[in-house]
Amino acid sequence: MNNPDFYIITGASGAGKSTLIAALRELGHSTVPEAALEVMRAHPKYSGKLIPPSDRAVFMEKVLDRSILDHEAAQSMKPPVFFDRGIPEWLRFVERDVKLRYMAASQCSYAGTVFLAEPWPEIYVNDNERIASFERAARSYDQTVSAYIEAGFKTCVIPKVSVHERAVFILERVGECTMREPNIELITNEK
Repeated sequence: MNNPDFYIITGASGAGKSTLIAALRELGHSTVPEAALEVMRAHPKYSGKLIPPSDRAVFMEKVLDRSILDHEAAQSMKPPVFFDRGIPEWLRFVERDVKLRYMAASQCSYAGTVFLAEPWPEIYVNDNERIASFERAARSYDQTVSAYIEAGFKTCVIPKVSVHERAVFILERVGECTMREPNIELITNEK
């Protein structure tokens, strides 16, 4: 937690994180997509279905490895950099090569405050990649938050307001506020 230019936006599935990341990218900020989605897209076997328990450990290891690579690649991006989820929440799933993965992950640091998107049923939708019920998505929220708290991060809940207002909220807290509106066409599934 000593990289003041790397910010994690995390929270419940379907709570608008990726839409918020897209708005920040549209405003000209550096962003890193969610590693789990990227792994699912790269491995069709995982796409459009819940990961069976027998495959979950291998899948999560791929996600952690991808997150570490994404973090390394972000070193060359213009700060601030906004990550759609971060390494601390993936570490709790590691079952193999634990010491090696923890050592690699320990080299990846972020700002000390993590931005949280709480479960938001009014904007939650199922699609080809998000097939779990809202209730299931909401249940994972507490585990996600606890992973960061246990790792020593502070948390900041993102208000349930428009995408633009959420982007401004985050940018004000990181000292990068801009008044340019994000491209509204990028904003879907939002109020």
